[in-house]
Amino acid sequence: MYCLCSDKSFDEIISFQSQVKLPADILLETFTSCTSTGCGSCIEPLKTELAAHNLLINNNGELI
Repeated sequence: MYCLCSDKSFDEIISFQSQVKLPADILLETFTSCTSTGCGSCIEPLKTELAAHNLLINNNGELI
């Protein structure tokens, strides 16, 4: 899949997240812009992909 707002593939976003491990909200705000200036259509599918890779992290640094 592809995030139109960030011009990145889900694979690129997952690779970034596997290295940096940002909380999901911060990842979406800073890396994809989906929650501020973007369309937001990929938020739920991206969260599903992150969870499948054990990379969906809450603000406390814990897996969701």
